[in-house]
Amino acid sequence: MRATADIRRDRFRSERSPFSWLLEREIIRYLKIWYYSVLGPLVASLLFLLVFGLALAHRVVGPGHVPFTRFIMAGLLGQAVLTTAYFNGSTTLFEARRDGYMNDVLASPLRWWEIDAAVVIAGMSRGLITAAGVAAVAMPATGATVHNAPVLISGLIATLIVSAQFGVIVGIYVRTMDHVALVQNMIVQPITFLGGTFYSITQLSHGWRIVTEANPMFYVVQVLRIGFLGRGDIDAWVALAVLWGLAAALSVWSLLLFWSARRLKS
Repeated sequence: MRATADIRRDRFRSERSPFSWLLEREIIRYLKIWYYSVLGPLVASLLFLLVFGLALAHRVVGPGHVPFTRFIMAGLLGQAVLTTAYFNGSTTLFEARRDGYMNDVLASPLRWWEIDAAVVIAGMSRGLITAAGVAAVAMPATGATVHNAPVLISGLIATLIVSAQFGVIVGIYVRTMDHVALVQNMIVQPITFLGGTFYSITQLSHGWRIVTEANPMFYVVQVLRIGFLGRGDIDAWVALAVLWGLAAALSVWSLLLFWSARRLKS
């Protein structure tokens, strides 16, 4: 009897882990609407580069006599990553709660941390695809090159985690899709524009410099700018420490929400 039971378990053993199924589902979800989920943010970033960069290229020069288009490219790339990964996490969690799909996921063999990891990795992959698209077009157009690959890679990974985890947290708390858009328009979008994408903090007054340094987007811009240009307004290690600290804090918050699962069932 024991041998028969073992054979039955082998026969019905899942060929893939539940985690891989959920991750695939989350990735396919946004790839099915690639023209909106990926192409849209890519076109928006390139339009910013065209309008603000090329239109002002002959009138404004970045610090250190860097061409203005090359100076703002890193910030626009970070802006695309932040908004894309955030929107992916917030919408997928809200829709899963609204449609009752999350109850099925919670009842599955998936561990609570696996659900969080699958959603976050899917958001990170969407942000990474967008970043790659922006870089593939903007780098040849601006003549930008990678000067510090370790800082660029480490900063990009931290940015992806921060934005994806923030989106997941928002998706757990919001009650309507209007709330998702409200956070996008009133929090995410303002911090991306006021994080030093189009200017250096050396050009600001003391008060505005303090405000800018309190903006998480400022550190995203700095690590990417150091990665592409080799220099920024602050030391690379300071910017990386802030981003990875924020990534750790948001990850713990998100994991606690999945561990309790109370808000996920509401």
